[in-house]
Amino acid sequence: MTNLDLPEGHREHESTATKAANLVRSEATAVRQTAAEHPSSTLLLLGLVGLAGFLIGHGVGYRKAESDHIPTFRRFWS
Repeated sequence: MTNLDLPEGHREHESTATKAANLVRSEATAVRQTAAEHPSSTLLLLGLVGLAGFLIGHGVGYRKAESDHIPTFRRFWS
């Protein structure tokens, strides 16, 4: 087997960075093709990720605001 018979990300004399870049490029192409073949599933997935991010951000913000609040017993007895 010669060096040219191997897939692009698995050639012997390529640097590790080149192999990683080629692998990321091939994975991005696969994701792009899948998203083009299934647009409704892609939209649903992105919507769910956005909703999860919103809920996590809201929860973190609520807890942060709650921790900055002075407790009731200190407010009345100080």
